[in-house]
Amino acid sequence: MDWKFWKPEKHPGEPAANWPVDIHAALRHLLDLYERADALPFSSWAAPGIEFSPDVRDAAQSGARGYQLALWFWLFAEKHGALAARMARESFCLLADARHQGSGDSVDQLLDLENRIAHVFETTSAEQRTFKQEGLTVQLPMDYFLASAYFKLAPNSPYAAEHASDMQGDDYKLAACFRHATEQALSVFRPMIQAVEFNATSLPNWKWSAQAGAAERHLRRRYNNPLFPLHRQMVTAHDVHEARVADNRALQDIRHELNDLAREFYSTNDLPLNWRSFLEDFRERLDLLEDRRVIVGGANDGLGDAIAEVRRNVLDAWRGAIQKNRQSLTALDQEEARRAERRAMLIDSDWTAQLFSQGSLIPSDEIVPALLSEPPGDVEKAVTCMQADPRLHETLATCRVSARRLVESLRAAGHDVPDVSEKLRILDGAPGQVPA
Repeated sequence: MDWKFWKPEKHPGEPAANWPVDIHAALRHLLDLYERADALPFSSWAAPGIEFSPDVRDAAQSGARGYQLALWFWLFAEKHGALAARMARESFCLLADARHQGSGDSVDQLLDLENRIAHVFETTSAEQRTFKQEGLTVQLPMDYFLASAYFKLAPNSPYAAEHASDMQGDDYKLAACFRHATEQALSVFRPMIQAVEFNATSLPNWKWSAQAGAAERHLRRRYNNPLFPLHRQMVTAHDVHEARVADNRALQDIRHELNDLAREFYSTNDLPLNWRSFLEDFRERLDLLEDRRVIVGGANDGLGDAIAEVRRNVLDAWRGAIQKNRQSLTALDQEEARRAERRAMLIDSDWTAQLFSQGSLIPSDEIVPALLSEPPGDVEKAVTCMQADPRLHETLATCRVSARRLVESLRAAGHDVPDVSEKLRILDGAPGQVPA
């Protein structure tokens, strides 16, 4: 995300000495600063002369200090990229939690709130932030926007929700604190960020993504999982970062291809004489993009909506061309239903989507371990998919035999795999039937 509103001027003369270069050391140092009551910039969060009542002070302090902390990660993202900043933030929260159990989640939630507020400001146009006051046009200052939004949204704020109508001037005071806290933070963080480098290898831990992409998803399957060979169970933060980069790159490729396809389609004013094959080609290409989107995984619902919108317009043009032919309209609807059913079955679980994709991220010798790593419900979906397609019956039979052998060897070695008996029962279901 491009935080244009706070970007500072360049200060090439500022020294970078005495700051940690290693990212893990830098995060430990940042946490030391954040936790100490006397350490800049966090100790100087309040603007000179600003005082809050006791029932407001804690929320104001949390908001200003949280904003300072968020600035560090925004600056880091500007230098090293959003994915690196995300891993740095995860490691920071894990470090905080290791020192004080539960504090990592609190910091993570605070940073989420600061990010959300800043994003709202950045996506709000100048016109929307402009109002009339005593006949004069006034634009809502960034500091006030952030401060008032924080007081309205922070769970520990006395002005949250229904109490947000009258902040008794505390919103203006917090805006002054945000402005002061920003200046203090940038003076410390500029040279700190200038010094620090990012190497995921130096990070001892990470958090798995809530919506992992395909590459990260397979790493999570393998991690400390006895279903996989020992050397494949070993996963590092560097592996996770590389997987996220690969997943992100795959989604970017899909976005670029969709943009090119959309420009090509929308630049056509009139359908050509061979309109049916023309539109069929667009539909096929869009369906391939959608399949790839689902296979790549991750947080990509917006991309799915964009693909669906172009596809709807293609089909609208198709239906417009055959609107007087009821038989053709019926045939098109039936074909669409078959396509939707086939796609839903193939992508009903991560395993089936990734297995049957071109250039699968699941190596052939890890197909069965990956399947047995899925929840029972997803194993059932995969079995149903293979049972429904005669071309996959041999694959299903191979999975059954290999799964039995793998589980027997694990049990002989004293390993316990959660729900594995249930998964084997599902795999052994008769064609067209998954055992209860």
